Amino acid sequence: MAPFSLAALLRLRRLQQDQAAAEVSISRARAAAVATRRRFAQNSLASLTSSNGGWEVLRWTAAARAASSSTLGDLTVLVDEAEQQLTDTSAQLAESRAKTVSLEKLEARHDADAFREELRVEQNDLDEISSRLFHANGKTVKP
Repeated sequence: MAPFSLAALLRLRRLQQDQAAAEVSISRARAAAVATRRRFAQNSLASLTSSNGGWEVLRWTAAARAASSSTLGDLTVLVDEAEQQLTDTSAQLAESRAKTVSLEKLEARHDADAFREELRVEQNDLDEISSRLFHANGKTVKP
């Protein structure tokens, strides 16, 4: 069977696809981690209560709420960025997969053509042997 001439390119495409899949996995993990941090910050902000302390307790509570709100805003931005990165890496994976699939189809077609050619050559050889035997014996072979 003749080797597939684009085999090296197919290996490269598969490596690129594996790399893109790894990047998607990393992006998913980052997005999940940031979302978890954001939920924690939301829960922390919701649990901040002011006791019936004096004005100083109220002031510290207000400062803590302001800091938590700022952190929550920052984490919301990070969540959006992580989701955008996940979308981008998923698109790169889909593109890489499409390139790989087209080469895999070419390889499958090549393999099928090569197999048909091998069968054709083998059948021609068998026909030649059969013809020689027929002419050498001068009669047909009984089944």
